Amino acid sequence: MEILSKLGIHWSQLAAQAVNFTIIVTVLTYFVYKPLLKLIDERRERIRQAMEDADRIQNQKEEIDQFRLQEMKKIDAEAGVILERTKKQSVELKDQMLQAAMRESESVLKRGREQLEEERVRAFDELQRKVTTLAVVLASKVIEREFTKEDQDRLTSNLEKE
Repeated sequence: MEILSKLGIHWSQLAAQAVNFTIIVTVLTYFVYKPLLKLIDERRERIRQAMEDADRIQNQKEEIDQFRLQEMKKIDAEAGVILERTKKQSVELKDQMLQAAMRESESVLKRGREQLEEERVRAFDELQRKVTTLAVVLASKVIEREFTKEDQDRLTSNLEKE
């Protein structure tokens, strides 16, 4: 122990310093170290919770993307069906319009032919009347010039009898 006193170490001071150190360590443990550990643990828990939330959000995003992709495929298929149906309806409508136009044109042609036939019959009847009238006029002039009055009376009476 002499050696310790020669080195300048006194037991009473060493004991007092050990007690002070223990008190400081105890005070720091309860007032600084434990609250600091608690704060670090809370922060660690918040970080873990945030990571779980980020993973959950990522999973939800992937699910939403999958759902959106499926819905887009479904909508695309429905649009294809609607487009095909519309094409078929337009082809049917076009065919109906062509058929209606053909019927209308045939009807117009038929009416035109009928009118043409009526005009031809009227023209032929008119021509026949004119030719008949002209023939009668021509015959009467020829008769007047070639036959005498008595021949004319005789022919007229024969025609009346017939």
